[in-house]
Amino acid sequence: MKILVVDDEIDQLESLRRGLKSRGHSVAVARDAELAVQMLGEPDAAIDLMITDYAMPGLDGSGLVERIRKTHVELPIIMMSAYGRNELVIEAVGHGCNGFIEKPFTLDGIVREIEKATARPPGGEEKDGR
Repeated sequence: MKILVVDDEIDQLESLRRGLKSRGHSVAVARDAELAVQMLGEPDAAIDLMITDYAMPGLDGSGLVERIRKTHVELPIIMMSAYGRNELVIEAVGHGCNGFIEKPFTLDGIVREIEKATARPPGGEEKDGR
């Protein structure tokens, strides 16, 4: 699976890139939302899932998801944040995220969230009917 990770924190990007690669995924990284939009717009992008931080300078994670949903309706998206407030989770789901994970998290935790996010459409039930 090719995963796009979007975060302005270089250490977070590198940690996720290494960890997800160790689990067999191909990983592309973007340090801001505008670069992520450009990358997803490339004809050969072939991104299967996006993980984005909520708090970023410029366009934040919610704004990014809102823009992405206009052209990539089916792309599974996971929002991550150090601010696990209920309102933020509701906002993420309302903008079309398939999952939410609070920082800090473990590699196993993000892998489980990826599995859940790819098992159901945005805001919907799991693909197998659960």
